[in-house]
Amino acid sequence: MTVTVSELLEMPDLRTRVFAGESGLGRPVSWAHVCELPDPTEYLASGELLMTVGYTVPEGGGAQVSYVERLVDAGLSGLLIAEKMHAPALSEEMSEAADRLSFPVLLTAYDVPFTAISRAVAEANRGGEHARLVQAVRVYETARLAVSGSSFGKSLMARLGEVTRCELFVLDPERGRSLLPDVPGAPLGVTEALTQEVRSRSQPMPAVLRLGVGPRQAIALHVPASRPAALVAISGADVSPDLSVLRHVATVAALEVEKRIADSERRRRLGAELLAGLVDGRIGTETASHLLSEWGLAEEPRVLATCDGEGGSDGRADLHVRLEDRGIPHLLLRRALLTALLPATTGAIDAFREEVDEVYPVGLSDPLLSPSRVPDAYREARWALESVRASGGRVARYGDATFSPFLPRDLDESGRVVQHVLGTILAYDASHGSQLVASLATFLRRNRSWRRAAEELHVHKQTLVYRMRRVEELTGRRLDRTEDVAELWFALKAAQASGMLNTAGERG
Repeated sequence: MTVTVSELLEMPDLRTRVFAGESGLGRPVSWAHVCELPDPTEYLASGELLMTVGYTVPEGGGAQVSYVERLVDAGLSGLLIAEKMHAPALSEEMSEAADRLSFPVLLTAYDVPFTAISRAVAEANRGGEHARLVQAVRVYETARLAVSGSSFGKSLMARLGEVTRCELFVLDPERGRSLLPDVPGAPLGVTEALTQEVRSRSQPMPAVLRLGVGPRQAIALHVPASRPAALVAISGADVSPDLSVLRHVATVAALEVEKRIADSERRRRLGAELLAGLVDGRIGTETASHLLSEWGLAEEPRVLATCDGEGGSDGRADLHVRLEDRGIPHLLLRRALLTALLPATTGAIDAFREEVDEVYPVGLSDPLLSPSRVPDAYREARWALESVRASGGRVARYGDATFSPFLPRDLDESGRVVQHVLGTILAYDASHGSQLVASLATFLRRNRSWRRAAEELHVHKQTLVYRMRRVEELTGRRLDRTEDVAELWFALKAAQASGMLNTAGERG
């Protein structure tokens, strides 16, 4: 049996008396803990006795009433205040609220250490602590059986829910989605309460969040994983979740989340290798079709989407995990750009756009039916990305609009322009291993400044002069004539937009 507030008052060595809430002295006390935070409910569990020297107690009748009501809503067994220390004057309104809510407010003599009260509670509840220990052992034994394959046809979280007598969910606290494929999502009201609470905070999750979702008790605990994760436990109206046991469950949940992250990373690497082979044209159509079916991308049509960066302005590289959370089949490849192969459905494209940070515009290829068209689709997506960069929009499809009235309208026309203007120096670089095109791109990008271009290329100025003279000889164009410079510049931009060259003027 758990010791009650009344039984603690009967221990003469604790020298504790009632200030208010005498009708609640029958409340059981599972543990006694010191906390001086403004909101101690974020770190205390239901049934625990809050001990304070007074720092956590607010001043004023109205604030003290709200404080007591918050402690009652959290299910605490009582409030114990050390006398003659740092508590403000306890108001009559606070006393009336404690009486009305049957919430014991106790005063302990100045010279009684809080450790004496904690030890008294621990000694009295030794049997209950043993039961908690047994339950914690059951948590880890259940996890061990799950690892060995003895799941009895249920998910690990379902088995742990039987141990804790709670419904358990492992969620992304910012989006409310389940992080484990074999665990369903939590009820809508719970996920909304969790995401709203987390988004309203500037600080990380506290030890426990209490979610107001009706008569059943729902709490969320931080899961110590490498991605944001929360364990949500929903118990019956007459059952209080045991936080000490649920923290062990959160540890097991963290291992499950990390296992899934590792599996996702392995799939990402394999998918990147497959998409690289498709983009480079190294995989035959029949083989590619078979491999794509294993990734859930056998259905036609498909589309290539490309954008800058990693898909997140905060440096996160977990786009593959977030797409998996949403059940979107995909392949991702990170080279100079981030490229994704997706189903050409509105849902898949919208999901990609939503998960990619809004600071990064997205370019989309035409739908592709055959895997053999991936190299062309890759250039189309890059062309569309250049278009949306120039327009300042969010997303552009290939063929919707060109990004400059002076540039070619499509890839076929772009290829002809590039070959006509730059073909000779592209061929020269290919046969001689030279860097005429890259040097020309740098020279023009630096507004024909010999010094700045040479510094960027890490060559002597005279070397750059020689290279530009060679460019003039091979192309038949002069770098001191505006119309020739314009042709060279727009040809370079067309080559870069079509994926023939990168931004440095090197072959893409």
